[in-house]
Amino acid sequence: MATATDKLDDSIFNGFRAGRTFIDFWLPRILALGASVIGPLPLVLDLKWSVSMSIIGPIFWLASILLTVASVALARRAGDKRFVWLVIVAFLAGYMATATYDSSRVAGISAGVVAMDEALDFGRRLRGQVAPGGHGSMHADEHEVGPEREQAPPAPSPADAHGSAASSEEHQPEAEHAAEHEPVSSLSSGATVALGYAWHYWSGIMFSLSFLVLFGARGWKWAIPYLVLVIYPGMVFAMGSHTIANFIWEAVGHAGFGLTLGIASSALLASDAGQRSGSRPGVEVPTDASRKEQ
Repeated sequence: MATATDKLDDSIFNGFRAGRTFIDFWLPRILALGASVIGPLPLVLDLKWSVSMSIIGPIFWLASILLTVASVALARRAGDKRFVWLVIVAFLAGYMATATYDSSRVAGISAGVVAMDEALDFGRRLRGQVAPGGHGSMHADEHEVGPEREQAPPAPSPADAHGSAASSEEHQPEAEHAAEHEPVSSLSSGATVALGYAWHYWSGIMFSLSFLVLFGARGWKWAIPYLVLVIYPGMVFAMGSHTIANFIWEAVGHAGFGLTLGIASSALLASDAGQRSGSRPGVEVPTDASRKEQ
């Protein structure tokens, strides 16, 4: 199984080792890697540099989808079915891995260890219900402070009580800003949560795609350190400080993400490799040199 997997591993890592030079090999992988980078990027820009996720989130999200589609289209045009299957596996394994992480996250919320509902916060940011930046709003639930409490409207002045036109104009921006944080209906809240989960799962799929594009099936054992030592520290950098219990719990959750990703992707890719090598025994995967000879 290891031999079949090695032959059908078209990751960037293996491409460097094999000395691949064809643009048909590199371009789809570069586009897919770009998609996996810009997909989760709006959250970092929102938290660290106060660039509103409600503005850049849809743009980056759409760009990530288009780059993924373009990478698959180019691979299909070049007859690179293995890369197309790798992207499909990234979606399947990424979904399962994110669900594994979510089970840990929801358990942490129920146990009172993790106070912030990430998916809800993502949805609020995408809909402009939370001010950009603001480490406090990102962890508002940890301190039992919701967005509505953070932006409480100022008390009306006596001049306001008499209906002064000047005072109304003076406080109009504050009133509009406070309106963003008023309690919403259950339908609107449900839409916010659904949007947050959609973006959350897309980001998880992009994390999976980046890992498989970089390391492929042979590096499944690296999925856990990749998530725990690379992706999770990046998220901590973006979100700011965590409590010790929250830090440990989420590290365990991301380890579960990596383990699920590694096992699921390895099984799916190895199965495909076995089917291909079994259906066409003795057929070697064409290299760049053999393609040039043809």
